[in-house]
Amino acid sequence: MFGRRSHPRFSITTPSEGTLRVLRDVLVQRALGDELVAISREAGVVGEILTLEVAERTSGSNVATKVRVIESRPMVLDGAVRHRLRLEQVDPPLQAA
Repeated sequence: MFGRRSHPRFSITTPSEGTLRVLRDVLVQRALGDELVAISREAGVVGEILTLEVAERTSGSNVATKVRVIESRPMVLDGAVRHRLRLEQVDPPLQAA
């Protein structure tokens, strides 16, 4: 009879590995040294490594660099909750335009 105590009720599957890519629009400002500040709708996780793609206005191409979240703090901007992320560049720094 199905559902009795001796009958298995669930099974554990082996986990799979993968990469999740979530694209978000952020406002980026250069800070001191190789640090950047990004204003985002989502909070960052301190220590997380992200790929930051900056659109070049003149050429239309994108420049990508790896950054690490150093700090994530909530803030209110225009009546909405946003998150201020301090980012440290891991790859060679972006060149100033």
